[in-house]
Amino acid sequence: MGYKLIAFDLDGTLYDRNSGASLTPRTIDAVKRVRRMGAEVTIATGRMFNSTLPFSAELGLEMPIICYQGALIGDPVTKEVIWERPIPLAEAHRLICLLESMDVSPYVFVRDRFYISQRTPRVERYEEALHVKAEPVGDLVTHLWEEPTKVVAVGEEPQMVEVVREVKDTFGSSLSVIHTYGHLCEIGHPEGSKAQALSHLAGMLGVGRDETVAAGDSPNDIDMIRWAGLGVAMASASPEVREVADLVVKPASDDGVAELLESLIARGQISPLR
Repeated sequence: MGYKLIAFDLDGTLYDRNSGASLTPRTIDAVKRVRRMGAEVTIATGRMFNSTLPFSAELGLEMPIICYQGALIGDPVTKEVIWERPIPLAEAHRLICLLESMDVSPYVFVRDRFYISQRTPRVERYEEALHVKAEPVGDLVTHLWEEPTKVVAVGEEPQMVEVVREVKDTFGSSLSVIHTYGHLCEIGHPEGSKAQALSHLAGMLGVGRDETVAAGDSPNDIDMIRWAGLGVAMASASPEVREVADLVVKPASDDGVAELLESLIARGQISPLR
């Protein structure tokens, strides 16, 4: 069987977020070899579209990229939005009020605009880590007149378990909430998942599910790993991620993505898209 479309999570998968380094030469070379063989590679990340573009450019990708945990697919060449599933505005207003009542800071994203109520040291660390700039607007509910692509709840780590429980109890299946890291959880439209976005992209390209590969390391990658024909987890992933994968590869710090692609090439499992 040949794989025609390969999707990689970014932080912790394509590159080691703890090293402070960018993509390794080995990873870049492996991706370019796969693309020269006619298959396509995309990124599937929780990051904003603009924050993802430098990585897609470094890899030379022309394929649409999946951002905001799957709530948006954008073309890295034309910068056009191809597909999106934002949070309905009324639900977003209720969500912001709920989070603020729990003394949790909502970070609100409307495509590539990043809104906060006020600047804090934690906001500045988030900006620095993701190379984005926040816009302090005061009252978020009053300011927000467009459907947000994603809302991130940020607080102390012990709070997040309660935040996840409260959001699920209040909104049920009308919102998706994932506890991605200790101090934050990401909230979006239930159809705005990485699996939904990858399925949509594969359909656009005429690629079958069994012709796809998806790799990741975080809970927000689980649905994508399960959906793909070959689901891959990084060795650094939590047990819940590794147990749903068909294959576990070395962590990003050891060029796990490059090793995976080199192995697929060596076994003749890469096929041209057309």
